[in-house]
Amino acid sequence: MKTKLTILLLLLFSFQIGKSQFAINFSANQTWICLGDTTTFTSYSSPTIATSWYWDFGDGDTSNIQNPIHAYNSPGSYDVTLIASDGIDTDSLTKPFFINVDSLIVDFTFNINIDTVNFYDQSFPAYLWDWNFGDGNTSMLANPMHIYDLPPDSCYSVTLLVTHPQNCKDSITKLICITSIEELNVKNINIYPSPIINNQFKIKGEVQGLIGVVAYDILGNEVKIPILFKSENEITLATNQLKKGSYFIKLLFENGAPITKTIVVQ
Repeated sequence: MKTKLTILLLLLFSFQIGKSQFAINFSANQTWICLGDTTTFTSYSSPTIATSWYWDFGDGDTSNIQNPIHAYNSPGSYDVTLIASDGIDTDSLTKPFFINVDSLIVDFTFNINIDTVNFYDQSFPAYLWDWNFGDGNTSMLANPMHIYDLPPDSCYSVTLLVTHPQNCKDSITKLICITSIEELNVKNINIYPSPIINNQFKIKGEVQGLIGVVAYDILGNEVKIPILFKSENEITLATNQLKKGSYFIKLLFENGAPITKTIVVQ
């Protein structure tokens, strides 16, 4: 009897050893993504089929879908955890630093010398550059120089599209205004205060022949700035309709080239 019991226990033990345990795994269609892009996760299980899933994407978001699609909105590296069950057994798996999200900072500065503009890329990290100078011309250089054909006193929306080494893309647009030689010779025209406070600013100097004032935001959209007061040597304008930011002010004269100035509204 004792021998039979021993044999039975050995058989049961051998059965448990030979039995495959429920195990899970998962993958992603891409583990390096750009900020705001999505990645698709796929779960696997053996020897049985999982019937419930719990995903933790490492950024505070979770899902109960078998094969979820998730977007990451902050750069960094993320641990991903999957807990799954076949209704009897449960298994969990965490993959450290599984998803890597890259960000791209896009910016540029420029220096204007009459009709010639030098552009300087300030983007990081940058791999490819695509400049659109707003006049039909383009460049693929990192820091191009561009000569604008006059007539002068024109404003152009310049766009820089940058590609990240991981193929992320982003762009920025800035407004630049080309100044004529005649304008550079005009003296005694000042705008104050700078930055502007109390919803108004003054133009002081030789403004006798001034016939109009036009303002543009950095995207080239015309905005209204009412004239509150005008005298022989000074004009007061209102900025209460303007949002915070930088603006280009074009002063139009009856005789002579326009003058373009920059103001900052706080």
